[in-house]
Amino acid sequence: MSRFKRSYTGLKRPLPDEDEELSSKVTVELPKDFRDRHTVEFGLACDHILRVDPTLLEIITKQDFPLFLRREQQPQTLAHHYAKLASAIISQQISGAAARSVKARLMKNFGSEFPTPLQMHEQLSNPAGREMIRACGLSGRKVTYLESLTEYFINNEEVIEKLFNSKGKDEEIVEQLTKNVKGIGRWTASMFLVSGLGSYDVFAVEDLGLARGCSNYLSDKPTLVAKLTASRIAVKKSKIKHKKMNWKIYDEDLIELCAERFAPYRTVLMFIFWRLASTNVEVLEKNETNFVSK
Repeated sequence: MSRFKRSYTGLKRPLPDEDEELSSKVTVELPKDFRDRHTVEFGLACDHILRVDPTLLEIITKQDFPLFLRREQQPQTLAHHYAKLASAIISQQISGAAARSVKARLMKNFGSEFPTPLQMHEQLSNPAGREMIRACGLSGRKVTYLESLTEYFINNEEVIEKLFNSKGKDEEIVEQLTKNVKGIGRWTASMFLVSGLGSYDVFAVEDLGLARGCSNYLSDKPTLVAKLTASRIAVKKSKIKHKKMNWKIYDEDLIELCAERFAPYRTVLMFIFWRLASTNVEVLEKNETNFVSK
């Protein structure tokens, strides 16, 4: 059982039928030192989440959230967005350490800076440059994906800048990236919204870790599950293969309905569910830190 799973210090663990009543009767606050270490928006997100479910205080404050710590903000430029998406492609299907190694070798060839779309285009346009890129540790397929991303940025600079700087365009951004860039699927595009654009209302329902975390969250909430089930409009079956799991797999529409209770801060809920899904604290800490560097 996860160390994080259900140990809420300072709050009486509710009986299943008390869940909905608890949120309206109990008020909890983030510790001041925890709040001060994180961004203002993250603090507001936690306030909202705790109003919905105060019992999440323990899992939230168990440790800091690296992505939401106060730090110098990077300029939201096209070069920044390109580097984030290219890094996401580099990181696919390999470990965090391997991805950092590939990225470091790539940057070394461009004066220790991540290449701009134009610089990458120039290298990919000739055989020697293309081989240099691949020699950094990239497969032929990933080179093709980077080329697709590069061409998209070069040919759509004004459109991308306007779209990425617009509020409330998350779904359109995901649609444009998945439609126009090879190698970028819905999950990768959603994670870019979080780490690249700082969106606070992203929830990747197809993620295995989220499904497990939500399952753990709902494990002692039969009343809530019943209410979610009664309110569902269209069933969306889980895409997770029903192998021998030691946790209940809920349909995607139920997970989405559960998450909607915490909008417009579902990104933070996503990180909380990942914590609830983890059984290894060291791995959890490493994964959250790696997320920042992508």
